[in-house]
Amino acid sequence: MKEMTATVNAVELINQNVYQIRLQADDLTFEAGQYLMVVLPTGEQVPYSIGSAPQTLPEVTLYILVSDAESLAHKVVEYIQSNETISIKAPGGDCHLKNGVMASNPEHILLIAGGTGFAQIKSLYSELVEQNYSGKVSFYWGLRTAEDVFAQSWLEEAHKYTPFTLDVVVNEQSDQWHGRTGWLYEAVLADHPDLSQSVAFISGSVGMVYGTLDQLEAKGLSADRCFSDVFAYAPRPEKPLL
Repeated sequence: MKEMTATVNAVELINQNVYQIRLQADDLTFEAGQYLMVVLPTGEQVPYSIGSAPQTLPEVTLYILVSDAESLAHKVVEYIQSNETISIKAPGGDCHLKNGVMASNPEHILLIAGGTGFAQIKSLYSELVEQNYSGKVSFYWGLRTAEDVFAQSWLEEAHKYTPFTLDVVVNEQSDQWHGRTGWLYEAVLADHPDLSQSVAFISGSVGMVYGTLDQLEAKGLSADRCFSDVFAYAPRPEKPLL
């Protein structure tokens, strides 16, 4: 990964706890699905998926969830807000479209995101649109509540790209939400009960990624045709012997 300076173009709170960060990084090249590291003055390096596709360079977008004022994410946002330029390292990660997966001519590409895992999957989706990809692509984004949904304008535009499907699934029902509800994997399997000819990119927490993979494997998805950054830093938990 190469260290470089990025200009801070905008920092915007786009729902109750997610910040959209727009940076200009003139020296950056990356593949859709990769991440960068924000380098703090303390030396800490914090990874965030790039939420935009390469065609938007030199501008890149990050989505940062700040759960509380004591979190590392809060420290990162404060650092970005208080500086005109920041240090980053990039690019990182092999969860992208040029990792060999496309050579297998997959019948179906599943893009699955939980929470701010949306950033990585949005980048992949946008790149497939840019490539005029003619295969079957299904994007599923899971969130806990209706209030957690963000990037509404992007979602509206993405829905217009009819060759691909995009579903937002909210775990908790409410009067404010009229879309799909329930567990994310349930929506995927309701639409695609046979995943034997599919490949999948999954982005989210460690528990979300492995829990989803367990469910999808039961319907035919091969683990070696599933990709996630989680695999690089969190080994799969051992399944209990029955």
